[in-house]
Amino acid sequence: MNRWKRIPALLAALVLMTGCGRQTADLTPQQAVETLAEQLTFTDQMNGLDHAGTCRFYDIDPSLAEDSAAYVGSGATAESAAVFQAADAAAAEQIAAALESFTENWADGYADYKPEEVPKLTSAVLEREGVFVVFCVTADHAGAKTAVQALLHP
Repeated sequence: MNRWKRIPALLAALVLMTGCGRQTADLTPQQAVETLAEQLTFTDQMNGLDHAGTCRFYDIDPSLAEDSAAYVGSGATAESAAVFQAADAAAAEQIAAALESFTENWADGYADYKPEEVPKLTSAVLEREGVFVVFCVTADHAGAKTAVQALLHP
């Protein structure tokens, strides 16, 4: 009978260990950013960036991320999509903060250059789940939000 008393505690521990039933995707940044590029509509010609190029473009310290990949526009638009796999949760927070600064700076820059791009930046999707940070700038905010959620929580 004593064994049966342990079952509820074991079940509760199992639920806590699995994140209350919420799954996190097993992502690779390159595959994830390719999925975003396939699912979303961008108006600009998008160019792929490797880990070093992605960190350089977004001004992210490369030591914060184990891997990253991005598709960025030509500069004629503010459009981009990036996925970072951070070294740990604290690094993911730093990457997210850097992407917020990036967005603010680009919105300021585009305000004079191409003001029609500013709404894309102010509605950019920035999601963090564990060590993954996903960032997306597109005119289709709702579609980007849905695609990012599908990546992070399959």
